[in-house]
Amino acid sequence: MSERSGVGAVQVAIVEALAATAGRGFRSNEHVLREAESRIGLAPWYAYPVLVDLAQPWKMPVTLVDGQGNFGSRGNDPAASRRYTESRLTEAGRVVLAAERRDLAPVPVGLINGTSYRDGTQPPFRPLAVIEAIRHVIRHPIAAAQDIVSMIGPPDFITGCTVTGDLEAFAAGLPTELRLQAKITISDDGQSVIVENIPPNITTDDAALSIAKRAEQTSDLSQPSPLHTATRLDVSSVRDESNSRIPDGRIVCKPATGVPPEQVRDQLTTVYGVYTTIYVALPRSLSATVRQWVKTNQAEDLAASLTALETAIRDQPNPRY
Repeated sequence: MSERSGVGAVQVAIVEALAATAGRGFRSNEHVLREAESRIGLAPWYAYPVLVDLAQPWKMPVTLVDGQGNFGSRGNDPAASRRYTESRLTEAGRVVLAAERRDLAPVPVGLINGTSYRDGTQPPFRPLAVIEAIRHVIRHPIAAAQDIVSMIGPPDFITGCTVTGDLEAFAAGLPTELRLQAKITISDDGQSVIVENIPPNITTDDAALSIAKRAEQTSDLSQPSPLHTATRLDVSSVRDESNSRIPDGRIVCKPATGVPPEQVRDQLTTVYGVYTTIYVALPRSLSATVRQWVKTNQAEDLAASLTALETAIRDQPNPRY
């Protein structure tokens, strides 16, 4: 990971390659990849999945790349070929570039975004909470560990899913498992149960399919059994309303006749796809991670770089900051 921004070497190469574009226009990803891969000696097109990650808005809180064209969806739709997509840097990407070029002090983008979007063990956090915690440590070098942890809060995923688990162990730097669960609500008319804010490592297509399969498996009530009772999903229909305007998913489940929606809501919490688990770990405690970042970079003008990053984040079309 880069010491200046905390992002990976391939990501830095992509940011540098995009910066070669004159002005702020979009550039063909085929050209971007050739330049990025030549910088660090990668095999042809190896970096495209990394570039796609940087542009997909549900992957990480601080998006570094603005994509134009088909970059895939929250469903199982893949991104189009590199020949048919274009990219440019976001304002946050330009802040990372400035930090990498030493035109700006380091920025904690890697700490904010984590690595779990590529199956790593470090989850993301609310961007502005991390920035404020760093400012707090700069002002109060001996700030209490619990104050730092409280300011940052628990891991926070861009889709808005609920995060539970042994958060104290995680904050202490111990390996643990977190449960990510979609938001499950009852419609205003009480006729449907709605699943939204699906965890980022589950596609909306897979979540809908998982619910539909459980509904099919439990539709035959002629031979009840303890296993059937444990896996029952009393719904009569499942409708996937996820689309480009609802990128974090919306699956509408209609309860079977006579079944209270509250019962279906509780049953849905047991469906894998509505929830998932991830293994997480930090290299040290969360408070020590923040302290170490400040200590390493305190000789530079962190006030300016943190303000620049905060401004770029606030400019993103993303309410979860």
